[in-house]
Amino acid sequence: MKWIDIYKNALKIGSSYDIRNNEKIINKNEISNLDVFDYADSLIINGNYDKEINNLYVAIDVDTSELILVKELIKNGFAIDGVLSHHPIGKGCYLIHEVIDIQRYNWIKFGVNKKIANKLHFNLVWEEKIESGGNHISAQNCAKYLDIPLMCIHTPIDNIVQKFFEDLFIHKNEITLNEAMDIVNNIPECKMASDNGDKPFLVSNNKEETVNNKKNNLKLGRFLIDMTGGVDPPDEIFYYLKKAGIDTIIGMHYNLDNIKSIIKNELNAIICGHMACDSIGVNIFCDYLENNGVNIISGAGFYRFKRY
Repeated sequence: MKWIDIYKNALKIGSSYDIRNNEKIINKNEISNLDVFDYADSLIINGNYDKEINNLYVAIDVDTSELILVKELIKNGFAIDGVLSHHPIGKGCYLIHEVIDIQRYNWIKFGVNKKIANKLHFNLVWEEKIESGGNHISAQNCAKYLDIPLMCIHTPIDNIVQKFFEDLFIHKNEITLNEAMDIVNNIPECKMASDNGDKPFLVSNNKEETVNNKKNNLKLGRFLIDMTGGVDPPDEIFYYLKKAGIDTIIGMHYNLDNIKSIIKNELNAIICGHMACDSIGVNIFCDYLENNGVNIISGAGFYRFKRY
């Protein structure tokens, strides 16, 4: 598969799972007629667009050290034609605020007042723009110096994760939080992450239960899947989600202030794990690539599990 085709197919598949696309379910092998979203956090960093890629090194995070490792592997006989990072690199980091609209869509879909959602979205974008400064081009420079094809695919992969969990929990409102945790713990990527000490966990509206990991037999209730949208949400959104009737949030990761707000607003949250959830989306895309002749080599943070 050509380098440019890997990129284009990632965007097409990601668009097919995008919750803004009227939640339309499109077979990932029938995507030729799909209108593709523009994801500012996903781009080709380096490499000839027409280069044939037979062996692709895939990692959740790629920095300078990871690229130096790849170069050493190549020197030692490993066949690696390009590197795919899930998390954004270079320009993709600076422009991540452009994908936050997906969160706004999800809030409104679940009953948050549109005017409030728009205000929270505006403030979050503003904050991300202000805080986006920093050196995000080191890996980009390294790839060019070492002549390694490099791309990052972020939100399209997170969209796949969103759809995976929506399908996993559809019609399961009446199960308990304990049963929901069992479902998450049995996901292969979550099992692999747990083996390394990175376990999914429950945030309960009872702080003691959260800290001590007590079993919780409350119902899952009305839940929201929150796996895409670029960055952690604003703390204020949890008040409005509770007001809209949400009982439980199933998410990938939240910062500490988010967690405190979840507890304060008497919500429950199942935190499924950052590397595990990202790996789910990357795995589904890598299955597609392998079905089309691209061999996958697992890199940093990527728990490879084949579903095909």
